[in-house]
Amino acid sequence: MPDLFTDAHPIAAPAIPGLNYLRDYITSREEQALVAAIDAEPWDETWDRRRQPYGASYGNKRTGVTKPIPPWGLKLIERLRDEGIGDRPFDQMLVNDYEPGQGISLHRDYDPFDRTVVSLSLLSPCVMDFRSVGDGRKESMLLEPRSLLVLEDDARYRWEHGIARRKTDRWAGDVIRRRRRLSVTFRMLKR
Repeated sequence: MPDLFTDAHPIAAPAIPGLNYLRDYITSREEQALVAAIDAEPWDETWDRRRQPYGASYGNKRTGVTKPIPPWGLKLIERLRDEGIGDRPFDQMLVNDYEPGQGISLHRDYDPFDRTVVSLSLLSPCVMDFRSVGDGRKESMLLEPRSLLVLEDDARYRWEHGIARRKTDRWAGDVIRRRRRLSVTFRMLKR
């Protein structure tokens, strides 16, 4: 699998307005440090996957209780802001821990969140699926470890995104066995 992500298998983002994909957003060393920091925190295990919610909250008391964003998350938020990703600093962060076979149904992020949703992928690649709410058109893309996915405007509001529940993905003719994957998602509540 060492040559899976070479130029022989280019990763192209689907032509969805408002979708931006940044390969190698962080280094391998940064990824290792982030995974260690994440694993040092307690997990919420009340869902079908482990989660760590931080920052701004919404909804009922059970789902609305979160901890402050930790220093490593604030550092990422500052970098996103410095690079012009989002209209203002993100105030909510959610870490999801996906084991092989786990996924998330096609969805659009909840309405209380603003126009930009950003997700950093760690550890393992997986295929993310997209479906247009208006006409049902479908697209897919490979999310690589250490990559950043930005969904704004049409990609945020007119397209659903999700990850199928399976233990392998197919991409560019290759079978990719899933391993543990962490996603760190940043959002901001609407003003």
